[in-house]
Amino acid sequence: MRIITFSRKVTVVTKCAGFSADIPCNGGERLIFDDDNALSIQQDPGSARYIDSVSDLKPYLDEIQSRRPPHWRKAKVLFYRNRGIGDQLIISAASRFFSEMLGAQCFQASERVHEPIWFGNPYIGSAAFSMPLHLDCVYRTKSPNFVSGAFFCESVSEWDSDSEQANVYDRLFSMLGLDPARVAPKFKRPTVTLHKSDLDVRDQWLAKVGAALNKSLQNGYLFFQIQGTNKIRSLPVGTIEKALYALNQYAEKLAIPILVTNDKPFSAEIVEMIKRTPMAINLATAISSVRLLLSLIAGATTVVGPDSSALHIAAAFEIPAVGIWGPFSPESRTLYYPRQIQLFHAERCPHAPCFSYLPELPVMKCPRGLEQRYCEVFEGVTCEEIFDALKSVNS
Repeated sequence: MRIITFSRKVTVVTKCAGFSADIPCNGGERLIFDDDNALSIQQDPGSARYIDSVSDLKPYLDEIQSRRPPHWRKAKVLFYRNRGIGDQLIISAASRFFSEMLGAQCFQASERVHEPIWFGNPYIGSAAFSMPLHLDCVYRTKSPNFVSGAFFCESVSEWDSDSEQANVYDRLFSMLGLDPARVAPKFKRPTVTLHKSDLDVRDQWLAKVGAALNKSLQNGYLFFQIQGTNKIRSLPVGTIEKALYALNQYAEKLAIPILVTNDKPFSAEIVEMIKRTPMAINLATAISSVRLLLSLIAGATTVVGPDSSALHIAAAFEIPAVGIWGPFSPESRTLYYPRQIQLFHAERCPHAPCFSYLPELPVMKCPRGLEQRYCEVFEGVTCEEIFDALKSVNS
């Protein structure tokens, strides 16, 4: 984390998970940015005209930690996590544990694009602090500080290259100074809170979509998320076809539709696949907000998807889910999630599970190099396996 002090009033741009935000900054303000955004701001060709200084946050945090009590009981603690929706959901486990088990008063700092995820969360005072954060929120030159400690988790496991990567929740609690073996599994899952307004918006959305397609969505639906955060974790075309076939068989038995979702338009090939699947509805780009996404998954009969936000949201509400995994092992993310079945065929690649990758393929970091087009682990899943998992997870 970095502290940037501005010499004059300026608007800078921060980016997170593919979204950007304009941040107005006043001269003399000392604002905390994550490393990625701080570097981007510094690299702006005109930054020398409006940046007064850049410094590391760690010395300030170290000073706070040196003055804190020897435990976190009844303390005031701040958490921060950057990156995507799934990462926000994972870090929510920290404030729940600190609140329930240690009686701490917890706060959450969040990039603006992710603030809606935190609305109503009872463990952080129902709303997150906006990033970039003023330094005074975590550090004051004269005691008492606003918080007794702060955890800025820019990386929990992103830069690991060891195929035996630890579970992300166990790693997180270790970073917080706790023995993960002594943290109950119920704390190793996300916390999300919905309000009546969320449910009302969901019902209106379902009624509108159902009316437009002349299909009822009020009696249940299957939720199928195709893409993960990046290409290598997203389902390849062949796996999508298998999943649609299995989902259609299961949906026909229940007489409910399949909502096939994505935040970007599908390719022509996938659009044709969905058209050939009688129970499927193409809803790419139709989910307009993260709150709607949360409430739709909370109301689903079953969720299917790759290593993605959908599996984490489903875990928060204990909605049955089937995960289809590629390079990562499901034990690294979903080991403690209730009512989920994870499909993972590590035997398809001698390097699996593999954490040495880049967001797009072909990838020189992959042991297969430029020959690689997608992770072969996906090839192991079958239509029958997906269908059986759908039945089992709901039994």
